[in-house]
Amino acid sequence: MPGRERGARRAERAGGFRRAGAGRAAALALAAVLAACAPRIENRGNDVDPDALALVAPGSSDRAEVAALLGAPSSTSDFGGETWFYVAARTRAVAFLEEELVARRVVYIAFDERGRVAAIGKLSEADGRRVPIVDRETATAGQKITLLQQLFGNLGRFNAPAE
Repeated sequence: MPGRERGARRAERAGGFRRAGAGRAAALALAAVLAACAPRIENRGNDVDPDALALVAPGSSDRAEVAALLGAPSSTSDFGGETWFYVAARTRAVAFLEEELVARRVVYIAFDERGRVAAIGKLSEADGRRVPIVDRETATAGQKITLLQQLFGNLGRFNAPAE
């Protein structure tokens, strides 16, 4: 009987190893799922270095100096005097959920007619305006036909070749 007892003990230990292996695998799978759900933080745009911005002096700095210190602007004004905008945003997304805006920084530099810096400022979210989305559809010329009408509309419209 000693052989049977040794075999039973071995089988018992092997079952314990299997259970421990399954527990480790479950823990690894759980860790992988939790790591996949970690938030992704992304920085976008041109975030102005405050030290470089401090070197831009109204009245003496020109466009070339601003471009050398801060880089190319994110956007420029279309109306009125020339103004450069440096826009930076930080977003956060978790797994497949929609991105969330964490922070947005807008720095503007206005130039006078000689190309010198006239004003430097920062815009906050309070300075922005919500633009309503228009739901209207623009009418187009032509007919409204279904997919089947499009597919079978040309049947029988072929002309015989001219002789």
